[in-house]
Amino acid sequence: VPPATPPAREPSIPPEVAAPIPEPPVAAAKKLKTFRQNPFPNDDGSQPEEFTRAKAVEPPERTPAVVRALVAGRVMVPVLPHATPKDPMNPHAEDDETCEAPPSILVELPDGRHAMPAFTSITGLQAWNPSARPVLMYGSQAAQAAADQGDGLMVLDPDDDAVLVPRPAVWALATGNEWVPAWADRELGAVAAAALAGIPGTRGVALVPGRQAEVAAVVLMEPGLERPAVEAAMNTAAQALSTHEVLRERIDSLELVPTTQG
Repeated sequence: VPPATPPAREPSIPPEVAAPIPEPPVAAAKKLKTFRQNPFPNDDGSQPEEFTRAKAVEPPERTPAVVRALVAGRVMVPVLPHATPKDPMNPHAEDDETCEAPPSILVELPDGRHAMPAFTSITGLQAWNPSARPVLMYGSQAAQAAADQGDGLMVLDPDDDAVLVPRPAVWALATGNEWVPAWADRELGAVAAAALAGIPGTRGVALVPGRQAEVAAVVLMEPGLERPAVEAAMNTAAQALSTHEVLRERIDSLELVPTTQG
């Protein structure tokens, strides 16, 4: 996944302010399993139409469109070849469904976190790693596996117009719930405003799609503040947002942007 081009910011934001919000602990999800029968017997390995349409949507609506396609869309999760254990008393028997799952693969993102890859076509998977084998499953099943691996993220088609599925969206897919992006949730915006209430030098906040992170918190500052005062307010705001339980659960990564334009 190529890193985003950092936008110009005045005044500058300390590096720790734009760091991803720490991931809260989540319950263990279902682990990746192989299937005794292919649930997609007529699948030819090409990209399903729902993903073609979803990936054609312009950002920031592309990710929500892809998440909707993942609910019932077929994806391929790459796994590494492995030896299947046999019953020593019956070495010619069919493999048992309870055998250990094959080792899955994680990819490292530009910010250092790790995500489980999934592919919409066999061509893309083989071009990415010729030695990997595809496990066909619904996107919601892939999310159940991704929720318990790495940093709870999933990246769709890493080498072909990649789409990062953020942690809250992965968890919503895995649990069968609807995902609403944080920047589109008015109630969450009110939660963020309440979290920053009373911080000297700030007048309000708006959650919008981020450039370097999933969400940007645009903080309205009092005009005429000197740089040290702005940086102090941003550090306090970052601490308030990153430690808020609801915001930690609903926002995957966050960047703060100070502004005096209301």
